[in-house]
Amino acid sequence: MLNRTLNVLSLFDGIACGLIALQRCRIYNINYYASEIDPAALIVAKMRNPNIIHVGNVIKLKPEDFKHIDLIIGGSPCQSMSKMGKGQGITTKDGTVIKTLKQYMVIKNRTEKRGLRWEDVFNTSALYWEFVRLYEGIKVYNPKLLFLLENVSNKKWETIINNSIGRKPVFINSSYFSAQNRERNYWTNLPCTTPIIDKGITIQDVIPEAFIAAGIRGRKINPDDKKYTQCLTFRKDMKSNCVVTTPHMTNKYISYDAELCTITPEHAEVLQTIDPGYTDVPGITRTQRYAMIGNAWTIDVITIFFENIPLALHVSHEDRVKF
Repeated sequence: MLNRTLNVLSLFDGIACGLIALQRCRIYNINYYASEIDPAALIVAKMRNPNIIHVGNVIKLKPEDFKHIDLIIGGSPCQSMSKMGKGQGITTKDGTVIKTLKQYMVIKNRTEKRGLRWEDVFNTSALYWEFVRLYEGIKVYNPKLLFLLENVSNKKWETIINNSIGRKPVFINSSYFSAQNRERNYWTNLPCTTPIIDKGITIQDVIPEAFIAAGIRGRKINPDDKKYTQCLTFRKDMKSNCVVTTPHMTNKYISYDAELCTITPEHAEVLQTIDPGYTDVPGITRTQRYAMIGNAWTIDVITIFFENIPLALHVSHEDRVKF
């Protein structure tokens, strides 16, 4: 148990999965500052967690306003780093790879001076550098600052993150905690003392009528084909495909009646270990629910790090960096 208030800054907060994970670890005395701009996610987060302190766009945050923060967390946007995306990665729109925070700040400052919008110049995955900017800036005031960063597993961009964040990630597939195949990297200075053991949860535990998970993917039947042919694919591990923001192609299953079905938002929530119905609030559409669930964390994965926050806050900085 933590015997004092925990001050948390959550970047790219979405539907406040970080707060849910903390509460599952029995950490309740929290000042939770959340940076999020998606209107639908804000509606859900505010309704489910009215005590959250919303601080606006990550691009405009100043480290000196968060001197008291103990823990900074975030899953920076991964769409342009994901294998399902176009692969632009941590770049500008003209394809310039951003390898350091200094390089990023030069381009960002130039963008502001020219009166351009951030999104006119950068691909979304470049928001990673905003996490680094705030982490490094707050660390000036609190050298013992704890952090957790989540992103997709992609060797091409992993080296840049490793070099800039100062450590290698912990690789975890959500399939150990859920019926979902979701490979992610977690960079953190929090210890992970819980053995990662497969709980053996299958898609049938989540969707009893599911016979096997399926998806529709584009493939070239012949190498010379100019167009991709849509093919129905099946998983053999009794897990679902990774929950994504638009599930109508990938997140399918075959029922025992041999029907091709799409997972429901409630199914997606359970696959992300979110309480079913969490995103079902007035004013939120089904499409918006899918989007915010796909962008969320698998909460039970995050808890294996957060459960060690009390330990991390009671050891020296020198000892902590050894974890």
